[in-house]
Amino acid sequence: MNKPVYHCLLMAVLLIALLTLLLTGCFGGAAPVRPQAQLQAETALNRGIRAQQKGDSAGAVTFLTQSLTISSSIEDVPARVTALINLARLHRLQHDLPMAETYIDRALATSADAPRFAAEAAYEKALVELFKGAPATALAWAEKSIIAEQGDALGSRLNLAARIQFVRGEWGAAGVLAGKALGANRLAGQAEEEANSLRILGGVARHEKRYAAGLEFLQEALLIDKRIGKSGKIAVDLEELAATAQDAGRLKESAAWLERACEVHRAGGRLRQAQENQAALANLYTALGEPLKADLAREAARKSVLPDGSQGSGNPSTTINPSSNP
Repeated sequence: MNKPVYHCLLMAVLLIALLTLLLTGCFGGAAPVRPQAQLQAETALNRGIRAQQKGDSAGAVTFLTQSLTISSSIEDVPARVTALINLARLHRLQHDLPMAETYIDRALATSADAPRFAAEAAYEKALVELFKGAPATALAWAEKSIIAEQGDALGSRLNLAARIQFVRGEWGAAGVLAGKALGANRLAGQAEEEANSLRILGGVARHEKRYAAGLEFLQEALLIDKRIGKSGKIAVDLEELAATAQDAGRLKESAAWLERACEVHRAGGRLRQAQENQAALANLYTALGEPLKADLAREAARKSVLPDGSQGSGNPSTTINPSSNP
């Protein structure tokens, strides 16, 4: 047989054999087929997460509830826990804390049969408690999430504990935890969480009157947030830089940072925050002896309120995803 023809036939036989193996599950008989209900629960869950990321809260509730119903009907514990955690997070972000608590408590009870979700459930429980104004209870749950974490999310768990200690005014403890979180996040390549760690360290340094160190931490956080395009976090970085510069007595520098924060908030549709920045700028310019700029800032603050008294909404939160950032 002609060699080229022989080689073509051999390749054809090998290709058919390969396709046969793929279709039959590679030496293991027929490939396992996932139940249709399981696929439907997963699809609804993904649609719910995407809806929340787009700012469609009503759609997110609909799809997440659908996923919860389907997964519960077939006792798909992982899908059920995931839906419960995301529903808790969604309601927390909507400031509906009773519903958030109901869902996260169900998630915690269900996660007993799915230990790999224990860290995430405890993490969300800590956030709910923090939003409720119970930092001591929140810290206990944050510590449970740290202990339970088995993957790459240790840095985010440590960040939350650091944030809670910061809220409690425990600057030293917050700094230690944020330092550990920074190392864990850098090791895991978690850029957004790395910026969160740096921001907490910057705040700790400001409260401890280590202003130069605080500015350095915050500027590093700002560079990361700009690189990954987190508008809301960029504005917070700028606000923290302004506060640190002001506490250090560098009022002109503080005003410059705050002007930038105001512009970022305004461009991002966060008019309430932009209004707060303008009011603070008015006070800064008054202290600097610049009454014209102070008057302009006050006028801008007045105009930043929408006609009906409501505030513009910012970018949709992405914290519906597991291991979301504080």
